[in-house]
Amino acid sequence: MPDTSEILVRPACPEDNSALLDLLRRTPQMGSVTLTFERETDFFSGARVACEVPQVLVAERREHPGRLLGMVDIGQRQQYLNGQPCTVKYLHDLRIAAEGRGGRVLAALFRAIATAMQATGSWMEAVILEDNLVPLGIVGRGRSGLPNFYPNGRITTSLLPGRQSRSRADSGLQIRAATAADAQQLQQLWQQASSRQGFPVYQVRDLLEGSPYYQGLRIEDYWLACIGQRAVGVVGVWDQKAFKQTRVARYSPWLAALRRPYNLYSQLFGGLHLPAVGNTFSYLNLHGLSVLNDDPLIFQALLEHVLVHQVQPQQSLVCGFFDDDPLAQVLRPYRRQTLHSRHFLLSYDHDPRPAQARGPRHVEIARL
Repeated sequence: MPDTSEILVRPACPEDNSALLDLLRRTPQMGSVTLTFERETDFFSGARVACEVPQVLVAERREHPGRLLGMVDIGQRQQYLNGQPCTVKYLHDLRIAAEGRGGRVLAALFRAIATAMQATGSWMEAVILEDNLVPLGIVGRGRSGLPNFYPNGRITTSLLPGRQSRSRADSGLQIRAATAADAQQLQQLWQQASSRQGFPVYQVRDLLEGSPYYQGLRIEDYWLACIGQRAVGVVGVWDQKAFKQTRVARYSPWLAALRRPYNLYSQLFGGLHLPAVGNTFSYLNLHGLSVLNDDPLIFQALLEHVLVHQVQPQQSLVCGFFDDDPLAQVLRPYRRQTLHSRHFLLSYDHDPRPAQARGPRHVEIARL
């Protein structure tokens, strides 16, 4: 293991907010579109959406405190596993500054992670963009001090432009916004999704009371699919731009030259809008999806309503599914851009996968 004696890893504090925001800006996702995933203007607001109990660790040189070399969040959130509520640690927002690469900062962070895992549980989960697997260099390398990364499925994230419809027949469902009077039905729909591995343990009362875990959401942001008075499906539409942004830092030369004609084409025929360099993408997140018996026709009716009535011009709707989820098939006929990620379970001592029942697994893209 590299010598990490000069690297200090400590819990983040509110005074680190500016340095954390700066680190996110300094660690872009490279590609034909170079992106920065930001949390302006309060990093910790976004952290409280990803996890009910954030645990942010930062790394800095002992002789140069304040200039962050790396960070990671290993917060806790409640999920259903094998039908029962469980506390799961989630490793995310791992960032290593360019001047901190070479192994020491990563090793120091994972030494602190190992201590936390020994104290609170034997495994955690992580979702890593496929494009980041090689740059991060933490999967499948057998590095000393790192946990084992057990592959647990592939996730496809779809960005769907609005104002498109693929409905072939009247579903017979009424789609309407939820109200406080629907709190019990909404809770029941979320409870029935407990059969899906990884579905969050959501409490409507926390939503109504304004918990930071539901920042920016009202009960009216959830859409119910109803048969008569009975709700058989729900999906939320979550605008997170106030605390979570995806900003364009750079386009490759060929894409920069094509951006304006591409946007004109998208405006006329439908497609993803590419903002100018320095601007952010405009998108809404699909959230809290639960449909009776995982019925794809109910999901399609909800999706149709959201795309036609909620997504504005130059906006996209973001949703994600594990590739083996039967509900993922509903997206196939739609125009969309896709990103692919890998889901891992991390452990220092055993493979957690055999203890988890097989079956549809849920991913909440809005909390990644």
